[in-house]
Parts: sequence; structure tokens; C-alpha cells
Amino acid sequence: MLIGHTELKAGDISMGGVYGEFIPNDNYFKYIQKYVWDFWTAKNPDNKIWDSLRFTVQLENGFYLHPVGGYTFDNIREMPNEPIRIDIAGLSPQIIDDFILSNLSRPFVEEPWVTISIEQKLAFEDELQKETNKTGGLLSNLFKSESKHLLSGFSCSALCKNDSNDDVLFSVFDTNESEKNFALVHLTWSGKTENNSKWPSTILYDTFDNFKYEKMYPDKAE
Repeated sequence: MLIGHTELKAGDISMGGVYGEFIPNDNYFKYIQKYVWDFWTAKNPDNKIWDSLRFTVQLENGFYLHPVGGYTFDNIREMPNEPIRIDIAGLSPQIIDDFILSNLSRPFVEEPWVTISIEQKLAFEDELQKETNKTGGLLSNLFKSESKHLLSGFSCSALCKNDSNDDVLFSVFDTNESEKNFALVHLTWSGKTENNSKWPSTILYDTFDNFKYEKMYPDKAE
């Protein structure tokens, strides 16, 4: 659901921060603003509710940001006419340099890789969560050392897909501070946890440039 737009500016790049004046549309006022007000006025904000809103920012070139620190809106109930500021924290400095400071409007992928819609993005992320059992219960946790998928400890955000074979590229973040930042995944679309932890098949990359030179450009050549 589109809730508005903004032109982002780099803040503290070392901390991965960007910000901008947020221009909301009717969806923001109808569906989101109440949660923003409640979040800022609560003594103990419920981060689970905030995260369940699944905010995302898509740049003009189709790239979806994946901020580890999340999103906040500077929108105060008592000051309805003040400009709304959005802050995005925890981006990779390389992403800020490549996709925000450079102000590139051309697509960030080349055929057969294509950008994805927000509906596709959420569907890919939901399916990955099911297949890797990232939200498994107590029983699954007891045996996770044997059946743990490569991405089970990662936060994942879908970015783009290969239109010829349905491979999906995810931006990933590991709480154990892994140096891997991107994952190429071939989803099985089984809709359930895979019995074999080798599936869905996954290849990790350190940087987006690594992915481009090792996978995207060879796919284009083929």
C-alpha cells in the first residue's frame, strides 16, 4: 500500500541514516497516522505492532531500502499542520552512496533481472519465511541445530527477481554481524517448511557489486 513519497537526503552516513520531508497521501491519513501517534505517545511502544505495518521505501529506480534501524515518522497529533519528517536508520553506506547520493533514476538491474512490485515483494518474503521456518515454534526450535536453514537468523527484504527462472535476490541482515548482505534464493513455493535445510537453495554475496558481476551480468550474457 502506497502511503506517500519523499526525496531522501543523507544524514550520518557512518550510521546509515537518511531523512526527508514525507508527503503523505490519503492512505497514510486513513490507515497509518493513528499508529504513528499511538507509537510516539505510548510509555512502552509495542514494536511488534510497529513492525507488523511493514513499512518500506522504494527508490525511483525500483530499489527497496532495507534499514536495520527501521523507520520513524515525526508526526505529532498536536501539530497537524507541521511538515512530516521520515527518518530511516541502519542502511549500508554503500547503498547510500550508490542509490541515494548518486541520485540515479535508471533501473538498478539488467535483463533478465527485473524490479518487483510491492505485492510481489511481500509475497516473496512471506514464502521465504514459511520455507525457512523463521517463525517456528518450540518444537522446531528444539531441533533447529539439525534443520536450521542458512537464512534462519537473517532479516530478509526482497529486491528483484530473475524473469527467466524465478530466482529472487534478497537484501539480508544477520544479528550475528555476518558480512553477507545479499542472498540469491530459489523459492520452492511449497508454502511450508522444507524438510531438507538445503532448500530453498541459497547463495550469499558480500555486496551488490559481487552479485552483479558474479550472477546478474553472466545471466544477461546467457
